Amino acid sequence: MEKLERIQQIKKKRPGYGEILDFYQMVKEERDRVKASLKIKPIKLRKEWKELLAKEGFSLIQKEDFPLDIEASVKLFQTLCQIGKDANPHMSDQVKKIKEALDSKRIDLKKILKEGVKEQRIEQMADESGVDKKVFSFLIQSSAKPSIEAGMEQLRSELDPETWLKGYCPMCGSLPSLSLLKEETGKRYLLCSYCGYQWRIERLFCPFCNNKEHESLQYFCGENEEAYRIDLCDKCHRYIKTIDFRIIGESDPSLEDLATPHLDILATQKGYKRPVPNPWAA
Repeated sequence: MEKLERIQQIKKKRPGYGEILDFYQMVKEERDRVKASLKIKPIKLRKEWKELLAKEGFSLIQKEDFPLDIEASVKLFQTLCQIGKDANPHMSDQVKKIKEALDSKRIDLKKILKEGVKEQRIEQMADESGVDKKVFSFLIQSSAKPSIEAGMEQLRSELDPETWLKGYCPMCGSLPSLSLLKEETGKRYLLCSYCGYQWRIERLFCPFCNNKEHESLQYFCGENEEAYRIDLCDKCHRYIKTIDFRIIGESDPSLEDLATPHLDILATQKGYKRPVPNPWAA
């Protein structure tokens, strides 16, 4: 299904989400536009890296190994700030503060990008500059995302998504943001929160603590929302949202996540934590 058509469907069902869906649409359009003209250096893999992947369960590369098109990321950051000015009052206020911090050199955007988009460094700079960490992180991550996804596409053929069966990304070692059910048999895949790679996982499995005991793994769906469910683990008290593409058809997972924040609220009220929060909730 086309992205715009799916957005309209969600808007019709949940008109209260119209503002955030419009923001999502504009951000995604800009990221897709930038992706078409990126200049990304080839990623050179060492033979021993692949051997470690197979023998020791190490990821193929580290997050900071993804080459970024710095100039394209800086321009995208500036464009996203312009979009953010009209998104909502909080985002607008934060964009003004971020621009002031950039103008006064309290934020060095190129330095953050060259260092590899490290979350700890982003949070530190946000604290030092007095800006909202969630908003600043979202803008940085969104600006780097086209380059990161392009790097992931470079390396996709180096991995077999069907054989990894671990709870962290074989590409970059990051935690998953979502769980996806696909194909007629309902094969379960995890979606990397950082690079966007998808890999196969067992149906009965907590990716955060490796729990496979069905007695301590449960799930719930929203009312009349069988396509979305929350998988809960009673051992680590964490959860992951699962999207069943067999029901709604192939769609952008981040869009489907954005359309179901009420399920995250229910899971939180039940005492469970989401290890990788939805970045669009900033």
